[in-house]
Formats: sequence, structure tokens, C-alpha cells
Amino acid sequence: MVEAVLKGQVRTQVGKEYAKKLRRQQLIPAVVYGGSSGPMAVTVNPIEMLKLLSAGAGEHAMMTLLLGEDGKQSKTVILKALQRDPVRGGPLHADFLEISMMRKIKIQVPIRLVGEAIGVKLNGGLLEQHLREINVECLPAAIPSYIQVDVSHLNLGHAIHVRELTIEGDIKVLEDPARPVVTVLIQRATAEETEAAAEEKTSEPEVVGKKEAKEGKQEGGKTA
Repeated sequence: MVEAVLKGQVRTQVGKEYAKKLRRQQLIPAVVYGGSSGPMAVTVNPIEMLKLLSAGAGEHAMMTLLLGEDGKQSKTVILKALQRDPVRGGPLHADFLEISMMRKIKIQVPIRLVGEAIGVKLNGGLLEQHLREINVECLPAAIPSYIQVDVSHLNLGHAIHVRELTIEGDIKVLEDPARPVVTVLIQRATAEETEAAAEEKTSEPEVVGKKEAKEGKQEGGKTA
């Protein structure tokens, strides 16, 4: 994981009007959970926070949160939740989780699909991703940025389940092993075309001229 430094300030004020005031100053309210003294209200710069999160480890980047003008108070945190503006998409509020490097935590890790499934590329199937994140338990330093899943070998009706995921390191998966991660479905149109082709193949082909020849033979055998 990537470790970065984010500066912040402890706050005592709350409320919508105060939050609006912070955003006009290019700051957002945030809360740090998990500490021994309970939740702590802080403010952070959302632009700086997003820069750190996009620097290589995504939303699971470990950050050293420096609080106060002198930065003497510090906490090792990861982003727990980020509330965004539904229209503009900008950050409105952040929740951080204070962590200990020696204590395992439970966290969701995103799943990234790579490759193009054979069943989609060659046979007209539809790729359906059932899980986009997976719950795991591990030490903070072992949290992967994402779990990569290669789907290139999947054909129609095939699936990859949680038990088939390749996850390196001391990481415990907390999902049902039988739960499907991704499946290649047979589309309705493809299934109907397959059935029609099978029926056409099993039916007797009509021989051109056979009917006409039979009728001509019957007419030729009639007497005036």
C-alpha cells in the first residue's frame, strides 16, 4: 500500500451552515473513528485528499493524518467512506478509520476484471459481475489495492467463484466460498438461435424437384 501525509484540523463546530462555510474555504468536514477516545471531528482539504487517493493505492491508501498547526498530533488512517455531491460529484464529507499497524482490520477490496471472455467474444454471451468488492481481514500493510480476476477463459455458462480467487499474502477472505464473482450468461437471442439451428439440423431436408417428379409420374400413369 501507499502511505501518504494529509494535513487537517480538529473542529468543534458542526451543522449544515458550518459545512457550507468550510466548503467555500475549499475544506470539508470529516470524522475519524476507531480511536481510543472515540470519534474525532476534523476538517481536511478535499483536493489534497483526492490527490493522495489517486497516487497509486486508490481509496484504501494509508494516510498519516497530521492535526493542528504544528502537526504534532498524528493518526494513521484509511478512508472509510466518502460522501459526494450527487450532481457535481465533489467531496462533501469524509469518514476515516484510525488503524494500528499491528492489528488486523476488516475491509472491502475492489475486484478488477481483466481479459475478454471467450463466451462473450466468440459465442455472443453476456458477462455479469456479481461481486465488485470482496470483504477481507488482514493487517493494514497487507491490504491490496484491488484483486485481479482474469475472465478470458470463461465460456458460456461458466463462472468464477470466491474459492477460485488468487489472493496472495496473509489475507483472510470473509465471503462465502461458493458465491459467484462473475458469470458468462447465455443471452436469450443466442439460446433461441441455437435451438432453431438444432431443429433445422434434425429435420429432413427437402429435395428440390422430388415433389414435382412424383406428381409428374402420377399424371403420366393416368388414362384418358
